[in-house]
Amino acid sequence: MLRTLKVLLIALVATTGSFAQKGTHSPYSVFGLGELQGNDYAAFSAMGGVSMANFDSSKVNTLNPASYSYLARYTPVFQFGMNGRFSRYETSNASTVQRQFGLNQFQLGLPIKKRWGAALGLKPYSFTGYTISEYTVEDGDSTELYTNEGYGAVSDVYLGVAYRPVEKFTTSDPIPRYLKDSTGNIFDTVYFKRKLGHRLSVGGNVNYIFGTSDRVRTFQFWSASLGLNSKVENSLRLKGFNYEFGFNYEFSFGLESTSTKHQEKNKKFTVGIGAAYVPEAKLKAFNDIFSYSYINVGGFNGAEVISDTIEYINDDQGTVVIPEGYRGGIEVRFGPKNYNNSSVFRIAADVDFQKWSKYTEDFSSMTYNGNLRDRMRVGLGIEYTPISVVLDRAKTPYLGTISYRLGGYYTMTEYMVQNSLGDLTGLDAYGMSFGVGLPIRVAKLSNTNVNFGANFGKLGTTENGLIQEKYIGVFFGVSLTPGVGDKWFLKRKYD
Repeated sequence: MLRTLKVLLIALVATTGSFAQKGTHSPYSVFGLGELQGNDYAAFSAMGGVSMANFDSSKVNTLNPASYSYLARYTPVFQFGMNGRFSRYETSNASTVQRQFGLNQFQLGLPIKKRWGAALGLKPYSFTGYTISEYTVEDGDSTELYTNEGYGAVSDVYLGVAYRPVEKFTTSDPIPRYLKDSTGNIFDTVYFKRKLGHRLSVGGNVNYIFGTSDRVRTFQFWSASLGLNSKVENSLRLKGFNYEFGFNYEFSFGLESTSTKHQEKNKKFTVGIGAAYVPEAKLKAFNDIFSYSYINVGGFNGAEVISDTIEYINDDQGTVVIPEGYRGGIEVRFGPKNYNNSSVFRIAADVDFQKWSKYTEDFSSMTYNGNLRDRMRVGLGIEYTPISVVLDRAKTPYLGTISYRLGGYYTMTEYMVQNSLGDLTGLDAYGMSFGVGLPIRVAKLSNTNVNFGANFGKLGTTENGLIQEKYIGVFFGVSLTPGVGDKWFLKRKYD
């Protein structure tokens, strides 16, 4: 156990350090708090990012805190993830390729007692990272350079808890079912028990949001003889709490044979519904502005000799308002029918809506609303596991225990961009995803699994002077659980 905790501590430190790196190269991260991060754990990303109605006991699902109560008792889940992105940014006459890769999250799920679960972790909230340059050319020479660049990250440390107040299962008396041959004659009688189940879980997260977003705008002349250069440095630092509340309801229906002879005729059908609400949050923020004129030494981006300070504001205290949001989803699961080579098929859909048109940054020196619009994301995913639950794993073909995933998504982003015609244009994104989940058999009856995912999609358009991103994302995640003999939070008794 101590060795596991040491590994987790190293992963947490590495994850925290990776947030300081540039997590995006998108020019659209200039808006608001930057490029928002979703549920990027590999198992969910491979299914189009859907997870609201997911109640898998081997994974930590932070988008719906009600899911924590489904963690297997005495079996914590240690989860961390990495992701990368390969992007091609295009205009109507130019293109560039960018990439980034690194650790991006750490989660710990704790089944603290019967029907209770908790989770804590660190994950990114948004990234800022862009450099946009525009030259003025006269007589074949570049005489002026305008540069707009930004960098920074906003992170989320959270603690959540969930409780399952309803858990009711009923079983009927044996019901006969007659088996007939092709001529209609009864040749056997099978007795089934009808099983109905209802489970309801509620939960919440307390999130501590913190980070910085720095933006620098520069106008330069090639030669000092043409005039003075100017630079505006703006640094936004914020911190504060926001909250999430979720629920999950699950209804299951099954027919189970009273004998082992006809188990292939068993049935298991489950419907899950999940939803979450995120209230508006007002974060404490500080804004620094340093504006000055200067002379270049050595051409563009050369050494700076400051000529005059135009504006200097330090620690201007204000408020950043993160708007409220709603999330909902449904999942339908077929199986497992029994404990002998039984498959599971899942299909799920999510909708995520947040009122980013209400986003504001309010300081004594300025008020900024970002010119954003409301954001909506829709995702659809499927998962198939040929052999999900078995009594003897040693005799089970490994390829049959792999989970295969596929999904798609559409996002009406919060970005409103002015095009070359002077009109504000809303940007949309869409794509497809796929991946696999690989169970690890090192620990006996452990739910440890390694997950791989990838997606490819498109954001924006090249029409009327705008920038389009075509990307391929890759995701890697590990969910570690102890083996059956290493139970946590179990009060042991000795004779």
